[in-house]
Amino acid sequence: MKKILLIESDLKLLTQTQDFLSNKNFDVITTSEGASGIQKALEYLPEIILCDSDVPGLNGFEIFNTLLQINSTAIIPFVFLMNKASSEDVRAAMNLGADDYLEKPFNQNDLLKLIEIRLEKQEKIIGLADEKFNTLMEYSTDGVFIYQDEKLSYVNKKFCDFVSYSKRELIGMNLVNIIYKDDIHLVIDKISRLLKGIHKDIQTEFRAISGDQKIIKFILSGSTISVKGKKSIIGTVKLKEDIVNGAFVPKKCDLNITQREKEILQLICEGCSNSEIAVKLNISDRTVEGHRANLLNKTESRNTASLAVFAIRFGFYQLT
Repeated sequence: MKKILLIESDLKLLTQTQDFLSNKNFDVITTSEGASGIQKALEYLPEIILCDSDVPGLNGFEIFNTLLQINSTAIIPFVFLMNKASSEDVRAAMNLGADDYLEKPFNQNDLLKLIEIRLEKQEKIIGLADEKFNTLMEYSTDGVFIYQDEKLSYVNKKFCDFVSYSKRELIGMNLVNIIYKDDIHLVIDKISRLLKGIHKDIQTEFRAISGDQKIIKFILSGSTISVKGKKSIIGTVKLKEDIVNGAFVPKKCDLNITQREKEILQLICEGCSNSEIAVKLNISDRTVEGHRANLLNKTESRNTASLAVFAIRFGFYQLT
């Protein structure tokens, strides 16, 4: 069921709209206050946000600006609900980057149509981003996996090669099934602590049993991410003999990544080429290449795919 966050100061309109959308099989989360709207957006990560431009406390424009600065909420479609919208208000909303607006009072069916159009467009964008991300991950020299609800929801080709299982066999499998029995408690305990927020990331050694019954020694690194609103773990595995002097990915807090480098890092994760990044940021190809080289050096990444894994692990890029 798709989640909609409705932020509306008119309690009568709030109730009417909630009832209408609930009857259309949407899960509607509501609030009449700006600060609460931001909190609920972060908590529920809805598929779309409908926001009164004149909500008390933080107004709609302030709410939108705040959510735009947070990776996990920046890509959520945002629609302003406006009282007698002036051309200046509409222009301000569009200049900020809002997806659409609707003038109050509005026809509920018009609202439904707007929501359906925005959700359909968002699904296409997400589908394209997922395709580019998956393509990028396939080139990683590390095994990469995403673990959600005690199941593997994504594995790249290198991970499959390491453990001698096909992607079809691994998707939906509990990680326990490939861990050597004496190491199960160690790995599961670390994963549990990670999901509970006790640790921000994990790095540990463990032994795995491959599909052809060989014991493999791995170095595991992992951290939490949000995938489609669910807390998940993204992890990388390296063969222990490939690790030289315990060279792990450096901690995020140890790095001095500039705002421009963060912007480029996000576009790299979206599969953009140097030329595409240059156009989007209005800079030269050579400048992009220089920033990319700096990022590879700072993160000790061997290639673009490893750089993307780093970005996701340390919160510079959010999977939808």
